[in-house]
Amino acid sequence: MNDLDDEQRALIPHSLRELTLHCIYKGLQLGSTVTLLTALPYQLYKSKKNPSLIPILSRVGRATIFGAGTGVVLSVALMHAKLYKEQYNEYKIWDRAYRLRYSQNQNRVDKFTFLSSIAGGLTGLLIGLPSKMSPLSAGKGALIGIPFGLLAHVLIKPLQQPPIDK
Repeated sequence: MNDLDDEQRALIPHSLRELTLHCIYKGLQLGSTVTLLTALPYQLYKSKKNPSLIPILSRVGRATIFGAGTGVVLSVALMHAKLYKEQYNEYKIWDRAYRLRYSQNQNRVDKFTFLSSIAGGLTGLLIGLPSKMSPLSAGKGALIGIPFGLLAHVLIKPLQQPPIDK
């Protein structure tokens, strides 16, 4: 099956755009998580004589900005490389976008990371990374918050329906 009918097109009219947005979001998640896991221990080690939390988090936040940007670029580049290899098959793009849109697990992890990034952004805005009420502080806080949403998604088991006995 390689052709889309009108009903499928109506379900997801812009499948390549949806797939690209998904890859951007996953790049943000991966880049900020990897950067937090590497930059935070380094900054804690580097600042062991003067362990002040706000400057450490500010430096880690700056690193997560670069890490998230790198993650986005690599994620989108890998997506286009895979699509190029498949000759930008319209049905395969649509199928992947459909599966991503209706995946309960995917939607759950996106909700967790979105909520944790909002919480991190508000926290960064209030405590000041580097200054209070700065948009840069909110961005740093939001990117630092994303890995905690991923962690919460893994640790908190989804409420599953009980098995149906036959």
